Amino acid sequence: MRFLAIILALFVGCHPGGEYVKATRQGGADRGETNGRMFDFVSNKPEGDDWQIRIRGSSMWVSYGNETKTDQLGTQNLETKETEKIWDMVDKLDIPSRKKGKKDDDNGYVELRLREPGEEQHDIYTVYVSRETEDDEVLDLAEYLRKLVIKHFKEKPNF
Repeated sequence: MRFLAIILALFVGCHPGGEYVKATRQGGADRGETNGRMFDFVSNKPEGDDWQIRIRGSSMWVSYGNETKTDQLGTQNLETKETEKIWDMVDKLDIPSRKKGKKDDDNGYVELRLREPGEEQHDIYTVYVSRETEDDEVLDLAEYLRKLVIKHFKEKPNF
């Protein structure tokens, strides 16, 4: 009976909903809420190659795939300045207000997806931009993501 009481006490003290706790990692980087904002950048090339980059708080996950294989490069924690800059760039894109666009299968396209936490459920916004775009904000974001991938994953993406 005492064992059951201990287990019950441990369970009651848990927060199964994923309560946010600030990180105490080296450098003091705050990885963000477990249920917070998330940004996906997915570059799809016509020949079947794709790069997937997910930013969640200060965490950056990267994967590369083509028709024959997938290489998950893993997750890295971004520095504070990098985190602030990437989220500033995402905010400047104003994804919720953009036209949805369409997938450009001839030239390839980039899918930009933003997940914003809401009261009862998340708001998810997805837009498609041709790889032939001349949109400076999209091009600047892609270039900065390329620099981050090179720095943190020692790979040079071609998206």
